[in-house]
Amino acid sequence: MPIWTAILAASFLSERMTPWKIAAIVLGLVGVIVIVRPATGEINPGQLIALGAAMGFGVSMALVKSLTRTESALSILFWMLVVQSAAGFVPTLFVWTWPSVYVWAWVGVIAVCGTFSHYCLASAMRYADATIVVPMDFLRVPLTATAGWLLYSERLDAWTVLGAALILGGNLLNLKPASPVVARAQ
Repeated sequence: MPIWTAILAASFLSERMTPWKIAAIVLGLVGVIVIVRPATGEINPGQLIALGAAMGFGVSMALVKSLTRTESALSILFWMLVVQSAAGFVPTLFVWTWPSVYVWAWVGVIAVCGTFSHYCLASAMRYADATIVVPMDFLRVPLTATAGWLLYSERLDAWTVLGAALILGGNLLNLKPASPVVARAQ
């Protein structure tokens, strides 16, 4: 997803791709691959669906960045919720069962946390290029692995630590300020 976002942001939003941004994206991608260690061989439908989802999310990130030029984070968030609710309503009708009170409580927690994370993302896009904000999303993988280790006693192996180090290194490189563009006097 950060690769698609970077391509779209550079192409349509005139964001400058620096060697540091490219290195951050590459290191983040390699770090995720090291942690996840996908099976090699044939391509399965799940991988194609994940690729399509990454492309779609990249487009949505570029659109959010574009919208931050004219809209507030709350406005972007409101319309995102309206569109997602409308898109999810019809498929939900075919499988809906009423959740228990316990499940509703967790749905509420997830709704608040998810809404807050989208608000933070839209706000961050207002202050920084998408090519800086989006690679931070790679941190989700090592943070999820750490949560699994802490909450569920899942094994945290050397590959996960190495992948996390690559992702963190890439994000630190991405925060390096770009060299100023020198204007020529005429």
